[in-house]
Amino acid sequence: MDLEFHLVGQASKRGLIPRLPSGSQLLETAERWIRGACPEVVRSSRRTDDTTAGSELRVGLHPAAPDVVLTADAAGRVTARAVTSPAGPGFHTFACGLLHQLGSELDIGWAPLGAPGGSVDPTGFFASTERRDAERVALGWLGATLARAAEDRRRGSPTIHLGTPGGVRYEVDGALATPLGPRDDAWLARAAGDPRVAVDLWPWFADVMDGRYLMQRALCLMWTAVRWRRPSDAAERAEIDEALRQLHRAYQLDPSLSYPWREWLELLELAGSSSAMAGPIAERAAAVDPATPPIGYRRQPVTIVQAGWELTIPGSFAERRTADGWWGSESGRRIALAATRAGTSAGPMSAEALLDQVAGHLGSSALHHQAGEVMGRARIATDDRSGVSTGVVEGYAAVRGSGAVIRVEFDDPGDWQWALDQWRSLRPAGAPRSLALAGA
Repeated sequence: MDLEFHLVGQASKRGLIPRLPSGSQLLETAERWIRGACPEVVRSSRRTDDTTAGSELRVGLHPAAPDVVLTADAAGRVTARAVTSPAGPGFHTFACGLLHQLGSELDIGWAPLGAPGGSVDPTGFFASTERRDAERVALGWLGATLARAAEDRRRGSPTIHLGTPGGVRYEVDGALATPLGPRDDAWLARAAGDPRVAVDLWPWFADVMDGRYLMQRALCLMWTAVRWRRPSDAAERAEIDEALRQLHRAYQLDPSLSYPWREWLELLELAGSSSAMAGPIAERAAAVDPATPPIGYRRQPVTIVQAGWELTIPGSFAERRTADGWWGSESGRRIALAATRAGTSAGPMSAEALLDQVAGHLGSSALHHQAGEVMGRARIATDDRSGVSTGVVEGYAAVRGSGAVIRVEFDDPGDWQWALDQWRSLRPAGAPRSLALAGA
C-alpha cells in the first residue's frame, strides 16, 4: 500500500455578487496559482472538464511521484489526492504546504482530519505541520515495506519494483528497482533494519531544496525516463533538458556531490547542447571506471503493462498511453496495444470463444499460437494506402475472461519475424515468459 493523503474541501462564494465558481473556473485558477507559486517544481499540469463528474487537474511535481490530482464540481466541493511514498517525506510536507496555501488563496476550506467523510492524512502532518510527524510515519511505512520485500526475496521473488512509475517494469539484476537505481540483496538486508540506510531510497527526503535534492531529481529522470538516444519529439527533449538543468543547478549549489559525470556528458551530446562545463564534465567522465554499469533502465528492454496484459519492448521506444490503449514506436517500428475483460452473464468467456468473436474475420489462413493458457491468432499483411508499403501484423491474444489486440507495423520487410514475435509474446501481467508456437 502506498502512503498518501486525501483532502476534502469546500470552495466559498466569491465576487461582488457572491457566487460559487464552476469546477472548471476553480481549477483553472488553481492551475495558474500553482504554476506561479513554484515554477521550479511544477513539471506538468493538465485539466480536463466533465459536466457530469466535475473537473480534474493533474499536476506533476516530481519525476518519482504520481501527479497530484485535484477535482472540483459545480457545488464547490474540492478534493486533492497525492501519493507521496515514492518520493519521500520531503515531498509529503511540500505537497501539504502547497495545498494549505492554495486553500487560503482560493478560499477553499479543507475539512479537518478524522471527521466523517473528511480529509485523511495518515501522518497527521496536514494538521500539525510538524515535520517529525511526516518523517516518523514515512519511516515506519518504509521499514515495513522493505521488511516485506526482504521476506519476498527470501522466498524467491524476482526483482521488486518499489516507487517506480506504474505500468512499466525494468530488467534489473538485483533485489529492488527504485527511482534512484537498483539495490542488491545486501543493501536490502541492511536497509530493512536500519532507517539511516533506508532513506537512501527516497529522492526527496529532506525539506530543503539543496544540491542533493536537485541532483536526485535529475537521477530519477535518468534512471526511469531518458531513452539514451537522440530525442524523437518535444517531450523527450524536455526530459533531457530538465535533467541537464537540474544537474547544472545542483552543481552551482554543491560541487562536492558525486555527480554522474559520464551520463551527464552523454546527455549533453544527445541534446546537442553547449555548456561552459563541458570540458570539466568530459575530464571527470573519462575517469569513471568503464566497468561501472551506466545509469538508465531504458538501455535495456522494458515490460509495459496495459489493462492486465504485458509486452516486452525495447526500452528506447517512445511511448504514449491513455485509458484506452498504449502506443510505442521507434525507427520504422510501431506498436499499438489494447486489452479488455470479456464475459457474459454466464461468466468469463473462454479464450477460444473470445478469439472466435474478435478474430473470426482472419479466416482459415490465420496464424495460431498457444503458450500455456494464452491462445492467439494473427495475420500478416501489407498496407499501401500511404503510398509506401508497410508491413502489418494484426494480432489477438486471449485467456479465460480477458483478451488483447495488438497491431505491429514495420517499414523494413526484414522485420516481419520481429513483428510476429511481439504478437506471440503477449501474456497476462505476471505470467512467465514461455512460448510454444504452432501454425506459423
